[in-house]
Formats: sequence, C-alpha cells, structure tokens
Amino acid sequence: MKSVYTPLWISLCVACISPAYATEQDDTPTSPWSSDISIGYQRLGGNADSQTINSELNGQYQVEQYSYQASVSLLQVEKDGEEDKRKTEFESQANMKLSAQSYALLNATYVADRYGPYFDDFMLATGLGYQWIERDALSVSTEIGPGFRYQRPNLDEIDDDDLIMPYSVSEPVVRAQAKWQWRFLDNASIEGRTQVVSGESNTSVEGVLSLATTITEKLSIKLTGKQNYMSEVPPGLKHQDSVFTVGLRYQWL
Repeated sequence: MKSVYTPLWISLCVACISPAYATEQDDTPTSPWSSDISIGYQRLGGNADSQTINSELNGQYQVEQYSYQASVSLLQVEKDGEEDKRKTEFESQANMKLSAQSYALLNATYVADRYGPYFDDFMLATGLGYQWIERDALSVSTEIGPGFRYQRPNLDEIDDDDLIMPYSVSEPVVRAQAKWQWRFLDNASIEGRTQVVSGESNTSVEGVLSLATTITEKLSIKLTGKQNYMSEVPPGLKHQDSVFTVGLRYQWL
C-alpha cells in the first residue's frame, strides 16, 4: 500500500499549497480552495493508554456542483525512549450534486497503523448523500452506500494485550454517516460525525464531537473527542477506544 499512499499524500500537499501563489485582489471572487493545519496534545484511552503530540492537514475544493475534500493525520508515541505507536490516516471524498439537497459521493480511506489491529486498512465506498439543513448557522447531512474493505493484520505485534484479529479481510461493506455543524456564536462552533462501517467480519462505529473557538481570523482552538467501537475483538480486550485532542488550528486559505 505504500506505493498507493505516497502519491495521495503528495497530491494533497500540492492541492493545498499551490493556490497560495495566486495574486490577492479585493475584487476577485471567493476562492474555491480552503485548507488548514492542526497540531496539539492527544490522549488515548481504552485498550491504549498514552499521551502524544498529533498533527492534521485538511484541504477542500468546491466549484459549482462538485466538491472535493481530503485530510491526513499523523500520530507517533514514544514510551521509555522506545516507539509505542505510529499511525497515519488518510481520507478523501468527492461529491457531485444531483439536486439542491442530494449528491452522489465517492469516499476512500486508508490507515497505516504500525501497532494497531491492522497494518493496512483500506476502504473504498460510494453512495448517496442528502443535505437536510444547510444554513449559515446550522447544517445536517446523511450518507449511505456500498463499499469494499481490505485489511491486513499486524501479525508482528500479537501479544495478549494487542487489539489484533489474526486474519486478512477482503469483503463488501455498507458505509453510513451522519454529520452536523452548529455555529452558536460568531466565534464558536460545534460539530459532530457518526460513521458506521459494517461487513461480515466486523462492524465499526466511530463518533466524533468537536468544539472550536476562534482566536483570530485564521487561528482557533479546537477540542475533539473521538470514540471507536468494534463489534469483534480478541478475548479480554475492550470493544471501545477513545481519543481526546486539544490543539491549535491555522487556516491559511
């Protein structure tokens, strides 16, 4: 998967950086590009118990009925001078509007986790989305559709306390997601996302809740809580893991 992942990382960086060279003029239309970078403190709980610094890069492009967004996050943990965690997550989604409220989508996710359940975890899904509410202060959308999941287990790390299922997975799945955002103050907003991916081998549920407060026009503080649930885990391990992040987010486009 390394040969596939590397071009995706490079294309995201180029997509986010290249618009910065455009000439700034007050009378030009609003740029279709937006991007931000975050860095902060992260605390892991559940089957893992550690603290670290994480970073995340997001980019988005929207024009007419098409939109594209991508994100990359990096996590590395050391304990007693030795590496304990190393995880890279990539997610990309392309949307095409079908009407004022509905859209077709293509979603791709890839996780490379050196010490997690799967060394490689890739999913490609399509489907339909519906924008139930779209206002300046509040937005609500849902998505559902079929997909395919490939997972390669991390057989080098199987111990009694490792959350690893010792078999490869190649199967069709169903992906469903609900997402909302509420700007309750001019300088503060809260957003949530719940995603369910279900296949024959396992069903995973991810819930994310974030609170962001603006410090300046481009700088903000962001608090994020994430809960992950897996229906099947090795005996004696927890079905649920948690991640709490406090960080600074800088928007340069």
